[in-house]
Amino acid sequence: MTLYIFIILMLLFSFTDIMYLIIPNWIVLPAIIFGGVLTGHWISTVSMFCIGAYLFRKRLICGGDVKLMAMVGAFLGIWAIPAFILSKMLILWFRNITENQKGALPYAPFIGIACVPFLFL
Repeated sequence: MTLYIFIILMLLFSFTDIMYLIIPNWIVLPAIIFGGVLTGHWISTVSMFCIGAYLFRKRLICGGDVKLMAMVGAFLGIWAIPAFILSKMLILWFRNITENQKGALPYAPFIGIACVPFLFL
């Protein structure tokens, strides 16, 4: 059940990030709490939020991506850290292939793709 909720949320966030370059707070904040309550991975949630906040401060990711990674931490637990590293690798790979070094790039689809290998662990 938790797996299906996570997949639906990631598809929703990927769609909104691609279409509008935004991850709505009114969905992601309750999803963080809901995921934490369902799985009990509060330490991973806070850890991923802190890592994301640090990267946000360095201007490497946007605010919505920080909250999205906290949600991933809530659902995946400790596996959120390698998923985040994989997502950053996918983003760098995509930017190198398309030579898209400037401009807005939605990160939610990359985060969602990077989470797939860790969903079944």
